[in-house]
Amino acid sequence: MKKTLSIICLALSLLVASNGWAQDDKPSKSKAKKEQNEADKDAKKAAKAEKKAAKEAAQSGMTDADKAQAKADKQAAKAEKKAAKEADKATTKADAKLDKADKKADKAAANAGLKDDKMDKPSKADKTDKADKMVKASAPAMKEEKATPADYKAPVDPSAKGPNGEKVMVGPRGGKYYINKNGNKTYLSSAKSK
Repeated sequence: MKKTLSIICLALSLLVASNGWAQDDKPSKSKAKKEQNEADKDAKKAAKAEKKAAKEAAQSGMTDADKAQAKADKQAAKAEKKAAKEADKATTKADAKLDKADKKADKAAANAGLKDDKMDKPSKADKTDKADKMVKASAPAMKEEKATPADYKAPVDPSAKGPNGEKVMVGPRGGKYYINKNGNKTYLSSAKSK
């Protein structure tokens, strides 16, 4: 019984294995791709050969003069293309140079206009007058700031007095101020100190 069982198992395993081999014989995708590539190559070769044959047939009907004329026409067309390309390049370069020159001229004219026409560019006196007007309009006439002991030692301007007869001192940057009864520095506007 053991002998028959082992024979049956052996036969079954061979049967299964032979089915597996049979399935491997199917064409794979890579084979299909290779065949397709070969077919494409053959088609290209055939098209190339056909084109060559048509060209030879056309040339065999031509005389030597016609061939020379065709060659001369080809060369003339090539030279014409090259000349047109170079002309386009030259035109582009010339346009770029003109644009650059125009921009430079515009800039120079703008700068010259500012230098020549003093109405366009305000003078320093005009600027200070405008600044004084803006300060007077936007801020109160006097500005207060806490006084320090060093402020009491500042140089005194004997020609000016505060609104209540206080001593007027000159700050490190030329500003004039007095120390009010609260101990604060009160700056005088430039219009009052002059």
